[in-house]
Amino acid sequence: MTERKTGIFSAGFGLERLGLLALKFPRATLIIILLITPLLAFSATKLNFSSDIREIFRSGSTDFTVLEQVSEQYPGSDRDIILVIEGDGLFQPANLEKLRDLHLDLGLVEGVSYVLSMFSARKAPVGDATPEPLFPFDLNEIEDIDALKRSVQAHPVVSDKLLSRDGNLAVIIVALSDKDISVPELQKLIGEIRELANQDIDLSRFSLTFTGSSVMRVEIIDTLSTDQRVFGVLGMTFGLLLCWVFFRELSFVVIAGAPAAVAVVWLLGTMQLIGQEVNVLTNIVPILVMVLVFSDGLHLLFAIRRNLNLGLDLHDAIAQSVRNVGPACALTSATTTIALLSLTLVRHPFITGFGLTAALGTAIAYVAIMVTVPSISFFLLRNRKTNGQSDEHDVVRRTINSLSVAASRLVHDHATAIAIGGLVVTLAAGTLYGLNETRYRYLDNLPNDNPAYRAIQTIDEKLCGPNVLELLLQWPAGTKLEAASTLGVVKEAHQILADDPTFRSISSLDGISTWYNDGTKTDQNFFDFLEKARSPTVARVFSPDSGSALLSANFSDLDAAELLPVLNKLNGKLDTLRREHPEVTFSLTGIVPVSARASTEMIGQLNLSLLIAIAVIIGLIGLAFKSLTAGLASILPNLLPIAVAGAGLYLTGVGLQFTSVVAFTIGFGIAVDNTIHVLNRFRLSQQSGLTPSEAIDETIRLIGPVVTVATIVLVSGSVATFFSAMPVVRLYGYVSATLLATALVGGMIFLPAILRVVQDFKDKRGI
Repeated sequence: MTERKTGIFSAGFGLERLGLLALKFPRATLIIILLITPLLAFSATKLNFSSDIREIFRSGSTDFTVLEQVSEQYPGSDRDIILVIEGDGLFQPANLEKLRDLHLDLGLVEGVSYVLSMFSARKAPVGDATPEPLFPFDLNEIEDIDALKRSVQAHPVVSDKLLSRDGNLAVIIVALSDKDISVPELQKLIGEIRELANQDIDLSRFSLTFTGSSVMRVEIIDTLSTDQRVFGVLGMTFGLLLCWVFFRELSFVVIAGAPAAVAVVWLLGTMQLIGQEVNVLTNIVPILVMVLVFSDGLHLLFAIRRNLNLGLDLHDAIAQSVRNVGPACALTSATTTIALLSLTLVRHPFITGFGLTAALGTAIAYVAIMVTVPSISFFLLRNRKTNGQSDEHDVVRRTINSLSVAASRLVHDHATAIAIGGLVVTLAAGTLYGLNETRYRYLDNLPNDNPAYRAIQTIDEKLCGPNVLELLLQWPAGTKLEAASTLGVVKEAHQILADDPTFRSISSLDGISTWYNDGTKTDQNFFDFLEKARSPTVARVFSPDSGSALLSANFSDLDAAELLPVLNKLNGKLDTLRREHPEVTFSLTGIVPVSARASTEMIGQLNLSLLIAIAVIIGLIGLAFKSLTAGLASILPNLLPIAVAGAGLYLTGVGLQFTSVVAFTIGFGIAVDNTIHVLNRFRLSQQSGLTPSEAIDETIRLIGPVVTVATIVLVSGSVATFFSAMPVVRLYGYVSATLLATALVGGMIFLPAILRVVQDFKDKRGI
């Protein structure tokens, strides 16, 4: 067999020369790998994890600026630890005594700023006297426990927030003093609080669960860490198992697995060196890199094995494989990188950072493949002897080969019908894709397979809801807020929120004012009282030093499609207040509302970046193969997987989330690999002297088995994400698996059918 020379103008733009260089100096290459990998492995152990959900939606927008402003002026709620205690008979004197002891004990813990519970409730002040606690000192002296329960439940501090209507669920909020507390310190603090709670609460009678933003931070870190281990083990296991099932030779399995392990170590070490933290999105990059390495590595190994079976010596077999398959691997890496870099067009650092990290991972994956496979193959396959088992005697290979033969016959006999059918399916599925609505839910960013998440669901069912909308009223600097006009504006805003049935409980200065006026009225000024009391409850709704007041409205779990109309309606009503009080700025904010608006904006930007990536990649394919036909023929087969996956989201009611559109972008970048390998094999077959019709048949028969196995590896990597406790990660896996499976059909049947139809058209026209 004559070796085909490659050059700078190959389909891989000469990047495959890296593999030839590694083959020329295999020993030196392996030494370099062995020197670099331990250093980057050590660096990987220092990798940090990000647990701040707000970073997902960080941007330079006004929405996020206001959210940060609220966090600065009203610290506390974004770092609460919430204890949820539930059980029959909770509101009984003996049990109330234990709960009050716990409230007091928690206030003494180092690192705790203050504690809020039903025991924070006080009676309205009478005269100049200090407000008395709603609960008597001796709880055994309570004469009418039901009357006390009603009084507590009606108190503005407690109502629907700290005690359920049946009195069997109580919430204790522990506000932390340090906003910059590290996760290890936070874990230690939660442990101390848990130890105190276990001492005061009879766990044989009552359930105790922890939740809140601080607890979820720890849960997110634990989930990300667990996911990394699980993804790594499952991804490597699936990859190696499939390699063994197909090759049945340990040497080939080692050669396939080594680059994957090397690439992941290099990626994680490099992430630490460039300061990229692991978050809910970058956590999937290692498994992405692993399956990319397995996929392209399989193409090289299939070619090496085929060349060896044809009688080439080892060096020539490896070199020929690198020259023939290397350009396609380089081009697939380039197209995947372009798809990932398109994410940088989104104006959110979270998405941009992920795109850059994933693009870096793709580049690392290609380098790992091209330097590791040739050099290791040179040593491990030197004494290889045939195992005496041909494809015809192996059930797995025979099955896959039979499928490829069947696909070839199908395309040969029904090319026109397949092309038309593929077009119809793409258009119909694409239409359904366009009907998708934004279905983003903030809670999907949290791990949901743990007690903390179930506690959030309990709060949703029995209290005021876990989500909070905040309305910031900001006066100009220097404005004295200690006036009746201030209360008047707050009261009007409070009423607008109260009139909306979406909100189940509202906390504001107006509620405290109403409580205050329930007592015996005196000449004492309400604002003087607030200054003297310095209550943490007041600190959550009023900041005279910052010239602002904050209203908080709790509501149940809603997705973006349901929440955004509510926000738009509220803004319309607030416009009236804006006209009446032009000196006050009224801003709707809160992590849930901000994330709902940001996710919708992100989805629009991601769809645009995806379209740009598709256009650039299709153009690059045409340029790489120096064929307008190749570029145009690849359009529909590569749109088909996106359309089908999007249609699936519509038909199942899942709708679009930013994670799913990110998955579309990644999946498209990977799915186009099939197209490139098919076009590359088709070109090689034509160059060998076959007619276009014969070249199409040979392409499907030769490339079908490896593309099928590579797709199984890629889908297996997506399946690994199904085991994550993070809904956004599982959604990525579902979308990716659907897209990649459809891409196999698009690459092995739809694309060859289009090529055959185009060739038949040319033959009839004599072109």
